[in-house]
Order: sequence, then C-alpha cells, then structure tokens
Amino acid sequence: MALPPATINKKVSDYAINPDAFELKEHMERLLETVVAVYESMGVPLPARRYWMIGDPAEDCEQVVVSLLQIYLGMPGDQASEIQNCNQPATAVVNIYVSRNFPVGNDAKPPTEKSITDASAWSATDSWVLFKAMKEFDKDEHGFPGPGAIATITGRPPRGGIQSTVLNLSTVVY
Repeated sequence: MALPPATINKKVSDYAINPDAFELKEHMERLLETVVAVYESMGVPLPARRYWMIGDPAEDCEQVVVSLLQIYLGMPGDQASEIQNCNQPATAVVNIYVSRNFPVGNDAKPPTEKSITDASAWSATDSWVLFKAMKEFDKDEHGFPGPGAIATITGRPPRGGIQSTVLNLSTVVY
C-alpha cells in the first residue's frame, strides 16, 4: 500500500513514521537545547530567535542557529577516503551560529572604534562560551559523554550590521 504524498502544510508528526527516522531531528534539537543551556549557565544572554535547519542560514538578524552541513559514515575525524563498515556510527557536521548586531557607519562615516570594540566584546564572549562548553555538545540523549568531537570556532566578518560567531562541530548522531 502506497503512502500518501507529504504536503507543505503537513508536519512529520502528522504521520505514523518510525521513530528511528527522527534520530537526526532529535540530535539537532539537543544541540540547540545545549547551546541555550550553556549560555544560561554562564549568565550570557542569547538572541530570542533560535532554531535549527538544514543548510546555511541567512545572517540577517540577531539569532542562534544550528545548521546541518553534512552527515558521514564513521566517527568524528575519520577520513572519507578510508573504507567504513556500514554499521559504523554516523557523524553530523553542524555550524552553530550566534549572530549579533554590529555597528555600521552612516553618512559616509565609519563606525567608531569604541562601538566596534563594544560589539566585538560580544563576539569574544560568544567564542569563549562556546569553546568552554565543547564537551557539553558531545553527549548522548541521556547526558552521558560521547566518543569525542571535532570543533573549531570562527568569527565571521561583519556584514549588513550583523556579525556571527560560528562553532563548527562534528559529533556522533545518537
């Protein structure tokens, strides 16, 4: 018996889908929840707009986004050129964006040095909070430590009044 086609107005929760099909979705939700929890534990405010998605987000407002870049067969750091058994874990590679306002000039005047430094203090804080919390992202659905992760943090150039701090993270999908 064929299943009815999915429509744009339907949600995956509207169908009797096998729960195993939601492992990646749940992984993405856990990563976003972890970002929020880490920032709350450090007392650092986050933008109110928070979501996860597939692909790169538009960096056009203050927001927190967990963005899936790819999934590959094997542990974080395994080489794609090495043969893997199909029963190996899957690794998700994501970018976690924390995007905040950044000063722009007006009337052909550049932003002041102080306004740039003040805005950069947010980027430095975001970089350090994400760095200090890396182990929190490598946990299974029960909070137990995972097998390890690969992570780097990059400050993106400001564009259009927004600057993003980006954590590139590779973790096992549970």
